[in-house]
Formats: sequence, structure tokens, C-alpha cells
Amino acid sequence: MLEITKVSADGEDFLKIKVINKGTAPLDARDIATIISIEGWQKSERDALTYALPFSKAEELYQKTRDLMVVWKSEGDNMGALSTGISTDYIPKDYTIPYTPKIPLRPHQIQAFNLMVQRDGLLIADQEGVGKTPPVLCSHDAKIQMGVAKWGLFLTKAALTYDVRNQARRFTDMNVVVISGDTKKRIDMYYELEKAENVDLVVMSYELYRKDLEHIRAVHKVKPFSIMYCDEMHKAKNLTKSQIGKAIHEIHTEQRYAITATPIINELVDAYNIFAWLGALKYSWEAFMRKFCILDGFGRVLQYKNVSEFKTVLQTNMLRRLKTQVLTDLPPVVSKQVHVELTSPQKKLYKKVEEADEKVEFEDLDFEDVPSELAKYARLMQVAESTEIVGGVEGTKGSAKLAQMEELLAEIVERGEKVVVFSRSKRFTLLMYNHFQQYNPAIMTGDISSQAKDGQDTSERQIQVDKFQEDESCKVIFCCEAAAREGWTGTAANNVIFTSKPWSPAYVSQCVGRVFRFGQDGGVTGTINVYSLIARDTIDEQIEKLLAEKQFTIESAVEQPMGTKEVLSILRRDRDDVA
Repeated sequence: MLEITKVSADGEDFLKIKVINKGTAPLDARDIATIISIEGWQKSERDALTYALPFSKAEELYQKTRDLMVVWKSEGDNMGALSTGISTDYIPKDYTIPYTPKIPLRPHQIQAFNLMVQRDGLLIADQEGVGKTPPVLCSHDAKIQMGVAKWGLFLTKAALTYDVRNQARRFTDMNVVVISGDTKKRIDMYYELEKAENVDLVVMSYELYRKDLEHIRAVHKVKPFSIMYCDEMHKAKNLTKSQIGKAIHEIHTEQRYAITATPIINELVDAYNIFAWLGALKYSWEAFMRKFCILDGFGRVLQYKNVSEFKTVLQTNMLRRLKTQVLTDLPPVVSKQVHVELTSPQKKLYKKVEEADEKVEFEDLDFEDVPSELAKYARLMQVAESTEIVGGVEGTKGSAKLAQMEELLAEIVERGEKVVVFSRSKRFTLLMYNHFQQYNPAIMTGDISSQAKDGQDTSERQIQVDKFQEDESCKVIFCCEAAAREGWTGTAANNVIFTSKPWSPAYVSQCVGRVFRFGQDGGVTGTINVYSLIARDTIDEQIEKLLAEKQFTIESAVEQPMGTKEVLSILRRDRDDVA
């Protein structure tokens, strides 16, 4: 596979071409042969699989790679795609049918609306923050008003169910039911749905859909759903290994729409289930593999073939726009590094951890998804935040970042603005939440439930989000990064603070995307201010350097950081360089 990015050097534009070798598959000889067939090619001195071409050769490269796996990346889109999808040049920016939402849609959202009322199936893959959900809900509302649909089923991640309902209430007058609660409560809800005449949309998580599939089938048999939506579609991308991926095919509706900010189209096999479910691919799984894949003796994909045919499927069934294309009035993002000097207790503990063997087990380590090999580096990040969270000195004496936060939060609140604070550590998140009670903070960690309890209409997670967004006295929300980088909107703030950062630029982007999205006006300063608290002479500087140099890759389309061995090699090398 080829990954192509436009870069500039010495006042000239070039195409940076990286040859990607996936897994154990051998390199596709056609990739390199195509590059060196174009006049002006150059090879990187540092990376044997990286090449360059003059930007003027872009069209020739495009034509010669039509049947190759090529991911074209652009500024503001670190995911890239095999195809840009449907052109919106000729899609009207005014409603093509009579319809008025409660809150006006933007022109690019009206285009998505118009496309959805014209088509029975579509992948909506607009970049995160563009505002995909409102036009989806409004098109559903319009179809019900026109009498072409009776009701629909909307599947999404558990954390997003109530956000969908709330957006439906903001933009439409639809009656939306969220499936939640224990088994008995849900069974009662299904029984009521079979009799109800005024429900327009049923929203539920993929997990509950899988568990309650028999009940959903029963409801569908009595009152067939007209439309089905799969939001965050990458949750159901795998047909052969995922129960959810298989289960979505069990309910047949005349209209189907897949929605994701993560266009899972860098690997054809990952894209199959999306387009098969939409009805855009008529091949069975076996026929698809024969048509588009060359396999080894173990059934693993060596390379792809007939790629141009698959690109046609993308170009005619996917809508993808970037924030930079459609939200030109978003305020600029201003990055600000705030350097702090570790306190004396921090320096002592940091040195002790740094000198420890990498195989030391840290039983109370409280990062999510940290492999044991990286435990030492995760612990160093914790110490750089606070000694208190690892049993050391409490308060600002054990945390230079906490002391800096006192000053920074005071400045932000004084100018009448709000802030979202991200930490990789749940313990430091809780510590900050307790330390800054004067700002009536909200909080989001993995322990904050995304499901409503019995007798409640809203989940605790959504209650925290609503508090931050709507309560003027709530000036800050403290977030554990792994639990809060997606699935909510924080546009009440125009400031983001990282007290520690994830090891993936895509995750950093997702965090900032909570604020940098549709509905943001930039506050008093007219900017999105992103503050990074960096402890001098610590792993913070290594992580910042790595993120700045983009030395992490984003695997396929699920926005995963590098593998453990690669992360270790980079951290060790960079530590040695610093030393």
C-alpha cells in the first residue's frame, strides 16, 4: 500500500510516498515499480521505503495508481482515504423538499440532508466535528413528515445514546426512545414499543442490540422499522469475527445509513461489512475475497486486486468532508506549551522510577490499556503529574503541574471562559476534581456510567456533560483521556489543557475535537487555546517531540498508536539521545 502526503521543503512542494507493508504480507512490487517509472523520483536516505516526487507529477501518479491501494492524505486529515467520495459541487445548499428544523442547519449539513432524502443507503464519513448527526436526524424527521417512513432504529456506542436523543430534541420534535435499564425493564420497553403509535426513533447501543436481538426481531415483525442507522460503524466492521458485525444484518430495512468519522477504507477487508450492509456491494464474503484479494496458503491477504472497481463503490456511496473544507469560520487553534519544573519530591521519586528495571511491576498503575512493558514509562508520566497519586507528597508540594493549574485556571475563569482538562491518569483526574471545587467542576472517567439507571432519563455521563455545557457556574470539566476523547461535545469551552498526553497524535486530535467542532465561536480570545503542561527533563519532553515529529503511525482506520515494541524502541532511543 502507498501512503501519499503533500509536503513542502525549501519553498517547493513534493509528494512524500511511503510504501506500507501490512503484517506478514510481502511488499507489492507494483508499488515501487510505479513510483520509479515517473520522472523525478527520489529515494529517502533515512528510510528505504520512502520516496518523493515533484508535486507536478501528482496527476500522473494518480492515473498510474488507479488499481493500487493508495491512501491520499491531506492537511487536517491524518486518516486519509482511498477515495474522496461523492462530490458535493452539484448538491444544493437549500432544502430540496419542504422542511424546517427547530435549529437551522448549516449549508454543508443541508447538502447531507438532501443526499439522504434522495438515497436509500449512504456512508456518511464526514470528519469528526463537522456535525454529522443533526442532518441525519433531520432527514429522518422529514421522511416521517412526508409519510415515506414510519419509524427507525438507531444503533450507536453506549456512551452516545443519550447524546443522540438530546440532539433529536434540539433539532426536531420527534419522539425518541432510548433503550436502557436491566433485562426486565428492556423487555417491558419492547412490549410497549409494539403497541406505541407515536415513536419516531428507537436509539440503543450495539451491545444491547446484540443481547436483545430476539426482542428487536419481534418488534420488527409486528411493526417493521423503515430505516436503520449504524452510527460509529467501525464498531460493526468485522463480519467474520464480530457478533455485532453479523447481527446488524438480521434486521432488514428498505433504507440503511452508516455513520462514522473514521472512514475504515484503508483495508478493503475492513470496508466489506459496511458496504455489504448498505447494499452497495453485492458480493458474498467469499466472492468478495476472490474478487479483490490475493491470499497466501493460510488465507491471509497478500495484496489487493481490482482496486479501481472498489474505488468506484466508495466514490458513489460515501460522503466525506473535512472541517477545513466546510467549517471555514471555526476559530484558529493556538497551541501553547507551558513548562514547569518538578518539585523536589517529584525529582527524587522520578529519578527512583527512572533508574528502576523496566520489568518492575507497578500493581497500582492506573492507566487504561497500558501494556506491562510500558508500565515504567506510564509511571514516569504519573510522577511528572503528581507524587500524591502514587502515594507520595500531597498537594502542590508534590505536583508542579497542580500549582501551575491554579494559576492557569484562574486566568481562564477571569476572562469569562471555560476549559476542558485531559489527563491520562484517572487518579490525577480525581485529584484535580477535588482540588478545584471552587469552580464547580464536572468530571468524566471510565467509572462515570454512560447508561441511565432505573428511574432516570439521562446517564451520569450525560449529566456531567450537560452540567459543563449549560451551567454557567461550572467552569471546568476534568477528563480521563481514555474515557473522554470521543462521544461528547464541549463547545462551551474554548480552552483545552493536557496535563499528560496519549501516545498517539490521533488521540490528541480527538481530545481537541471535543472543543474544536461545529458550534464553537472561540470565546473572548477568538481562538481555541490548547495548553500542554510539560515537566522539564522528563518523559513529557520525549512525548512532545515524538508527537511533533509525527513518529507515531495510525493503523488502518481505527486510530491506534504504534505497537508496544515500536513505542519502546522510540522512547528508549529518544531517552538515550537526551542523555
